[in-house]
Amino acid sequence: MNQGDLVHIPQDVELWCETDRGMRLRMTERPITGVYLSTLSQYIYRVYANNGKWNVKIRDVYPMVTDVS
Repeated sequence: MNQGDLVHIPQDVELWCETDRGMRLRMTERPITGVYLSTLSQYIYRVYANNGKWNVKIRDVYPMVTDVS
């Protein structure tokens, strides 16, 4: 996956990020589209979604394929 690729994140997926006051956790209430930013580990992607940068498990992220024919 390349930085800037669009990704699909299904409903009921955990998104989290670290803040000055601890950890923020959010569950997706509906499927959302995000932008892939980076890979943090073999299990975690960093994405931009819902107006912020979030960590999400790789198993919960699907690349959005566009047909350019």
